[in-house]
Amino acid sequence: MRKLSFRFLLFLIIGMFSCHSIVAAEEQEGPLYQVQDGDTLYSIAQKFGGDVQLLQRLNGIENSSLISIGQTLILSDYFGVSGLVDTYAVHPGESFFSMPLKLNNDSDTLIKLNRIVNPHTLFIGQPLIYKITDHLEEYNQIGFSVVEERDSLLDLAIKADCSPHELMILNDWSNANLTLTGAFVYTPVSQTMSSIPSPFEDIVISNEHPSQGHPVVISIDTDHETSVTGLFDNTNLNFSSIDGRQVSLFGVHAMSDPGIYQLLLTADRNDGQPVTLEMRLRVADAQYGSQNLLLASDKAKLLEDENVRATEDQTISDAVSIFTENKLWEDGFGHPISMDYITTRFGMRRSYNGRDYLTFHGGVDFGASEGTPIYAPAAGVVVMSKMLDIRGTTTIIDHGIGVYTGYWHQQGSEVSVGQKVASGELIGYVGDTGLSTGPHLHWEVWVNGIQVNPLEWINQEIN
Repeated sequence: MRKLSFRFLLFLIIGMFSCHSIVAAEEQEGPLYQVQDGDTLYSIAQKFGGDVQLLQRLNGIENSSLISIGQTLILSDYFGVSGLVDTYAVHPGESFFSMPLKLNNDSDTLIKLNRIVNPHTLFIGQPLIYKITDHLEEYNQIGFSVVEERDSLLDLAIKADCSPHELMILNDWSNANLTLTGAFVYTPVSQTMSSIPSPFEDIVISNEHPSQGHPVVISIDTDHETSVTGLFDNTNLNFSSIDGRQVSLFGVHAMSDPGIYQLLLTADRNDGQPVTLEMRLRVADAQYGSQNLLLASDKAKLLEDENVRATEDQTISDAVSIFTENKLWEDGFGHPISMDYITTRFGMRRSYNGRDYLTFHGGVDFGASEGTPIYAPAAGVVVMSKMLDIRGTTTIIDHGIGVYTGYWHQQGSEVSVGQKVASGELIGYVGDTGLSTGPHLHWEVWVNGIQVNPLEWINQEIN
């Protein structure tokens, strides 16, 4: 009886401590979030770095699928922060140092909420958690302007269409000789709002979180006619004027390590002085698989001579690296052959006869019988039509603004160098020439000298 009483007392004490822990968790103070259209507990946990089960426990939610728009949830792991919070996606050209003014949050709060170690490493599209303040809407109606290098107080006042005195009062400045290059300042009218310096007015990036082997399109509007240059991952970017905007296309290399990459854009101001924007793109892992190919001895000999491969690779690289400023095609890209039978997809890491996985599959392989017609997927100009040792009968088409397509292992070609081809025009036939394990079409797309996934490219719009 005494043993039973002791066990009952022990279970009671343990139960009291367990209940106390649950109640303490549920009563824990923290920032609040109002559920928005499209939210799930999982997406909220992902957005704020929490755990679904902990969110349920903190908010007394039994069924994780039963949350409603406007419902207020307590968030965990943000000790010392209270009040409503939300997220803001970093736009192209913005930096951490413009965020306190734009979001009406002090730097310390933003650093704490976002666990920022280095404020210089924000990437485009990064969601920044911020506190919703009573005056945020009022602040957003005032307007902002970014301070450019060499801007004086008078320059800022002229741009804001106000007096220097008004600007000093609005920003609580006591010193007219402040150096604020790159910072945001309040302006009396909202139409001057800008988070990027002149001559840049608008920057649109088609894919703010590209994966390995994916294409990216940058479209820029400037306040006056000027040339724009750029650099991504040590590769120069070429720009063309399309519908009044400066447009550049580039590819993320399929073998690039996932991570953060620098993107630089430079343009000249009215006074001829260059302005450079430093941004960062996050490159994701495309999760490409691997493939071990077994080659017959006569085919394998092609890989044993490294000079043969290096020479041929350089021949292709030289052909696809010439930049044609004009866009030669209309609408989108089609398919060169039926999509019914894809034998190998882009990006597969490749080994030949058990060797190391040192290369990747730079295109898409379409299985088809020998002699099947191949058609141009878009208009362009033929820049190569010849027999190569590894790629067999090869055709390369220049479509303009840095876009090329290649067709390997053909039985025969129906085009010649310099010939203009229209979308859907016959260019060759499926074959088994060069380093091939059977009849198929190997189709490649090159953007700014980088191979990209053709199946991603055909979905890309150039506006």
